[in-house]
Amino acid sequence: SVETLPFGGVGASGMGGYHGKYTFTTFSHQKSVLVRDFSAIGEYLGETRYPPYQDWKIKRMGLLLKNRKIPKCLSLIPYLACFLFGAGSVFLVKVLAIKFNWFEFLQDM
Repeated sequence: SVETLPFGGVGASGMGGYHGKYTFTTFSHQKSVLVRDFSAIGEYLGETRYPPYQDWKIKRMGLLLKNRKIPKCLSLIPYLACFLFGAGSVFLVKVLAIKFNWFEFLQDM
């Protein structure tokens, strides 16, 4: 017989079934763990989640979770950025076309 081979049974026949690596695998519950790197800033801000909850932690959580309303004028920024990008690209193409003589008809403009 092989003495190091784990074997299930009663009494002496069960010896070796719960030793070493097999002990760990028998009495362990495997589960998935998500590991994220929040960087130093994320960890600094995230430490408020854990007790003990002191006054400064409660104030910081209130500041981070505050419901803020965005001003109406800031809601137009994406439209303005798209307009400026489009106008700038047209101007850039025209300048490059004149410089490299891509289209001769653009030089008459």
